[in-house]
Amino acid sequence: MRKALSVVLGASLGISPLWAGAAESDVEQTLRDYQQRLEALEQQQLDSELKEPDKLRINGFLSAGMSRAEADTSLGENGTYIDGSGDTWSHDSLTRAGVQFNARLTDKAEAVVQLFASGADDFNAEVQWAYLDYDVTDSVSVKAGRIVAPFYLHSQYVDVGYAYPWVSLPSEVYQLAPIKTMEAVEASWAFNTGSVSHRLGGFWGSSTVDGGSRVGNAQYQADDLSGINLTSRWRDWTVRGAYSAAAVSVGQDDLSALGLPASLSFDEVYTYFAGLGLQYDDGSWFMSAEVARLDFGNWYPSSQSAYVSLGKYMGKWMPLLTWAEVDPRDLDSGPINDSLAEQQKSWTAGLRYSLTDSIALKGEFSYYYDFSDDEVSTTGFFVTEPGAEIENDHATIVRLSADLVF
Repeated sequence: MRKALSVVLGASLGISPLWAGAAESDVEQTLRDYQQRLEALEQQQLDSELKEPDKLRINGFLSAGMSRAEADTSLGENGTYIDGSGDTWSHDSLTRAGVQFNARLTDKAEAVVQLFASGADDFNAEVQWAYLDYDVTDSVSVKAGRIVAPFYLHSQYVDVGYAYPWVSLPSEVYQLAPIKTMEAVEASWAFNTGSVSHRLGGFWGSSTVDGGSRVGNAQYQADDLSGINLTSRWRDWTVRGAYSAAAVSVGQDDLSALGLPASLSFDEVYTYFAGLGLQYDDGSWFMSAEVARLDFGNWYPSSQSAYVSLGKYMGKWMPLLTWAEVDPRDLDSGPINDSLAEQQKSWTAGLRYSLTDSIALKGEFSYYYDFSDDEVSTTGFFVTEPGAEIENDHATIVRLSADLVF
């Protein structure tokens, strides 16, 4: 740019008749003025170039994994877990990737778009996030568009395997209401009370939720989806509470595909989700626990779930032990309980190794049990042939993954 401006400057000085009778001192002063203007323009261009990277930031994540389930059934077939793990090694269920673009529009406004693809959906890329984030004040912000559904403690990075120590987040809780995104407006307020920092959020919108293979991929339409959540942090502790409610509908074709009587309907049923999470992480010990309840205001069985995880940092290694459960609640009589109720417990032993600051290798072994009792006979989160039961009331899954961020 300096060369171009110098050429223009030289040409103007050579052809302009204003300099013909000017004193030498005047010419020197004019040259100095032009030189200062040139340096000012160069500095302006340099400042612009230095700020340009901040206007558009690109980052992403990738998880490559595999899993295998041992779930023998009474009909001789093997059950498949809700995440796609079956009786042969599967590379699809744990493999996923995302790229996020953050575009700074003004000092207060930012546009965010995240593209996401996973093996569970045949690697069909989709726009997972697409929203405008506006800072009303230093402590109040508003988002609008397709945003994260803030149901859980780890909802913000549920697909970013590097961000948590498990290969997969505890399914008993995180598959209870398998909603990750919604089309909504969200407002949040950050504030402090003494040494405790808080973030209070509220939202209103809608979402279509795929119930997964356990219910034949029935589509749950959640309208007037609204909720409130509060996250508080003090030193190494984080606590989070959330409550959400919606008018949920399921199409009659989806109900019929589940083998339910034609007399049953599921139209704008008041449904609520409540969750409470607690986490401790001081760089030496890690603890995370959550409880959740999903309640339907009709004949559909409600559920509650929980997990507790404890891990120890040992240099680059981190062993982890997790116990989890999901239990049905408000059961009706009849076969509806066995076809829709979800009950299971599990123990998971895991190990994480931090290969670099951005790459983690992880493995875990999960033991699932207690699928049935006197009230229900279920297969938990395992999908089996109709009428099949899991033999010996237990099953296992091995999962391995490599997770990175960039």
